[in-house]
Amino acid sequence: MANDIGRAMARLKHRDIRTRRRAVRTLFEHDDPGVLEAFKPLLDDRDSWFVSKALDAYRMWGVIAGSEAISILLRHSNLDVRRAGANLLVPLGPAGKELAIESLDDEDRVVQRKAAKALLHFDEPEAAKRLFLHSNDAVRITAMNHPSLPEEALRSGLEDPHEGVREAALDNVFKRQIQVSMDALVPFLQSGLQTVNILIWVAQHEPNRLGELTASVKPGDMKALGDHLRREVIESDDPLMQHLIEGGLLQPVARWVISQGASEDALRWSLINDERLHVIERSKLLERLIGRADEPSVIEQTQTLLSTTDEELLKVACENLSTAASELNA
Repeated sequence: MANDIGRAMARLKHRDIRTRRRAVRTLFEHDDPGVLEAFKPLLDDRDSWFVSKALDAYRMWGVIAGSEAISILLRHSNLDVRRAGANLLVPLGPAGKELAIESLDDEDRVVQRKAAKALLHFDEPEAAKRLFLHSNDAVRITAMNHPSLPEEALRSGLEDPHEGVREAALDNVFKRQIQVSMDALVPFLQSGLQTVNILIWVAQHEPNRLGELTASVKPGDMKALGDHLRREVIESDDPLMQHLIEGGLLQPVARWVISQGASEDALRWSLINDERLHVIERSKLLERLIGRADEPSVIEQTQTLLSTTDEELLKVACENLSTAASELNA
């Protein structure tokens, strides 16, 4: 077999193109990483078929051969060859760190981006700094996800000129629970980005300012916040719930209460009687009590509301509850 491989390697330089192609196929059939060096000259071949086969060889055996083999690709004049090398930086592992840093200076933005992704695997402040200071916005987006990026750099990323960088910074501010000012979050809220996470953050960190944001919240965001409460909140004494109520964001709270039992009746009736909540939402809370219409506490609260409200929609809901109570007691 060694003789076959040796002959095939020698025939890669043969004048006859058919002989050269047979030699390439023979080398692939033997699957021996030791032949990779013989494919190096083919990277500069005029025939694109031989270039593509050389790249296939490097994809198969380059990582096994090590960083020196991958550096041949990354320092090549052909862009496709360098991009192929950049694709091997992550599989190369720790041995590829210096090559990845070097490739950040490549003139091609794709190579830069792939090098940046490889550097995510190195939990080192210096790697994070190189990504953060890069001129390529795609590289800076990657920097926002680097585990070693300092908190101050993430805060700075919230004001990056590129929208994608700002969004990536915001994602990681929430993931890492980094302290930022509410003023830094307002532009995202106004753009409709991560509204639920922003509202939750403000409720937890600056609840006294939550009311300022109510007018900026879209209906879809209210629904998403209500969904979050149903998933995450067990009882109404949860601090997040209290902050939302105090801040006047009652609609998501009402949607949470709808799915709760009698244990949350105090909050339920508080919302029904709270004029800050839209009358439709208050009516829905009443309608969901239809199965409990004959309970003394429900009858008492319904009658009190019926005698005090001027809202026609609430009056109709109260009358429906009264009718249901009579039927259930009949």
